[in-house]
Amino acid sequence: MTMTQTQAAATVTGPARTSVLVVLENELVRCGVTTLLRTVPSVRDVWACSGPVAARELLAEHRPDIVVCHGSGGPAPGLIREAEAVEARVLLLLEDLRLESIDEEVMLSSHGFLMQSDLTAGNLHEAVVRLERGEMPLPAGLARSLMVRVRGAGPVGTSRKISLTPREQQVLSLLAQGMSNKQIARRLTISEHGVKRHVTNLLAKLNSPNRTLAVALALQEGLV
Repeated sequence: MTMTQTQAAATVTGPARTSVLVVLENELVRCGVTTLLRTVPSVRDVWACSGPVAARELLAEHRPDIVVCHGSGGPAPGLIREAEAVEARVLLLLEDLRLESIDEEVMLSSHGFLMQSDLTAGNLHEAVVRLERGEMPLPAGLARSLMVRVRGAGPVGTSRKISLTPREQQVLSLLAQGMSNKQIARRLTISEHGVKRHVTNLLAKLNSPNRTLAVALALQEGLV
């Protein structure tokens, strides 16, 4: 495998613990994301490649914690499934808020989203940290696009009555805005532990394994 296909990252000192695989076809964007990731304190290793064949090899060999990729294109669903198989969290890099070209499976299986136009060391650092915490990076404005996308797809199953407490409803609305647990706690003047408890209850009531799917289902059900 040539260095144009994959780039092994240097190991950094300190409490770094997270490894990331970048799978992006555009060489300029791929190199930029890889370079920025190497500045994130908690990131230990970064590997990069341009397509699914090399990605499959790197996933099997290194089992990264996070995979950064685009959601459009035929190979995307397969790549997402392979990332899930090694328990990697998927950070979807979006070129814009028009989600028509992104496969539904890819959208609902992703653990976070980042706008390509917002790529900075700080934003990438925040996205990685939130993924490490089990939170969902969600750019401002994406919740509305998700609502249009999910509702436009029609009902996925029989609509069910979901009963939320007033506080759960508040937390859900703030989740849809892409807020972190800490931000929600500050907004509602409650503890982060309290927020985590409400989020856990929401995931259970919505029968969702992660925040991305919970928000999408909530939007479809008209809960936000």
